[in-house]
Amino acid sequence: MHITRLIAGAVAAGLLGLAPVAVTAPAGAVATTQAAQATQQTAAPLRLVKAKPGIHWGLAGNKITAKAQGKGTVKFFLGGDLVKKAKLKRGKATYKMPSDLAPGTYKVKATFKKQKAAIRTVVWDSALNVNAATFTISASTPTYDLPYPSLTGTVKFKGKIASEGFVDIYLNGNVRGGNNSPDYCCMSTVLDDGSFSFGYDFLGDAQERGVGTWTYRAFYTDDAAFADYIYSQPITVTVTP
Repeated sequence: MHITRLIAGAVAAGLLGLAPVAVTAPAGAVATTQAAQATQQTAAPLRLVKAKPGIHWGLAGNKITAKAQGKGTVKFFLGGDLVKKAKLKRGKATYKMPSDLAPGTYKVKATFKKQKAAIRTVVWDSALNVNAATFTISASTPTYDLPYPSLTGTVKFKGKIASEGFVDIYLNGNVRGGNNSPDYCCMSTVLDDGSFSFGYDFLGDAQERGVGTWTYRAFYTDDAAFADYIYSQPITVTVTP
């Protein structure tokens, strides 16, 4: 009789929808588990980005930036060789590729803890060649008696002979301000065969600056936006009295 009442009471509780007793974990354990799950879900994987699509042979190397979350050291590899170790700062670590890499395509790899990433970048076969890199003229020589053409050269851009574009010359290679810069000298148009030439204006510019030695660089760009360019070796002009 007593047992029958207990069974009946349990059945009644089920029929009335009374909730069963739940066993709960300590609050601290739940918070820790949730935080770990949130970290796993939101942590971004290691990735690499490059500053430019590619760089030109002989110029400054491309900058590769590793982005990740957490603290630690990123290892950069080029051609399978470890080339740099850099600590993450504000989620970033950088590696500057060398400027003496031969033209070609390169893969940069990086590791951070157990994460890995890779990116490809290219070194273009580009060059601006000039017929001479040193000149000596007299300040007393009439402009029309200066060498003509004064400077000639050829342009190879991204592996091909340039067939258009412009070559500008700047004192000390200072291109800031463009043709409004006080260091701007002169411009020549590149012909279909990649050649260019300057008349009296190049040496005439040095002559107007007076007695002394002046150093220039020639810059080539394929369009007027000057968004991408290469430059020559230093070109020195010595003006004597």
